Amino acid sequence: MIRINLLAVERDRPKRRVGIDLSQQVTLACGLIFVSAIALVVWQVLELRGDAGRLEEQVVAVDTELATMADVVGQRNEFEARGGELARRVALIEELRDGQGGPVRMLDQVSQALPEGVWLTELRQQGDEVTLQGRATGLTGLSDLVLALELSGFFVLPVDIVDSQLESEEMGEVVRFELRAQFRLPSS
Repeated sequence: MIRINLLAVERDRPKRRVGIDLSQQVTLACGLIFVSAIALVVWQVLELRGDAGRLEEQVVAVDTELATMADVVGQRNEFEARGGELARRVALIEELRDGQGGPVRMLDQVSQALPEGVWLTELRQQGDEVTLQGRATGLTGLSDLVLALELSGFFVLPVDIVDSQLESEEMGEVVRFELRAQFRLPSS
């Protein structure tokens, strides 16, 4: 059966709401907050991964630079060691050059002190001590040699005659001698 209302009375019809009720609004707001939080976390993770990548690249660059610097430091240490060795060598050369004057002066003084008729067969130097061996045609030549060495100022007094012997040779008698003295450079 169908009923038709022919009355001209209008009834209040309930109005339909197009909006969302309160519980749906709260659910929707929570959902938006949740989605926003997830998006923020994802964005942060991506940013951290990017930062980690950049930091990794920087670490690799620093490691490469450290390796290069280690080579440079190794070369510097090698150069310093070589420089130290060269400095020691130069000091040794200077020391030898400074000490070179002593033996040269000693030989010069001995050669100047040799009188006629005296010749040397051996000259030894150990430290400051000098030993002279040789021959002389007479005792006068030997005493003249000792006196000349003492007067030179380069030998500590006295110049000792360690041994002197008269020997016969084809040309006559000669005096074989050995002298010992201490050589010193006079103070300037």
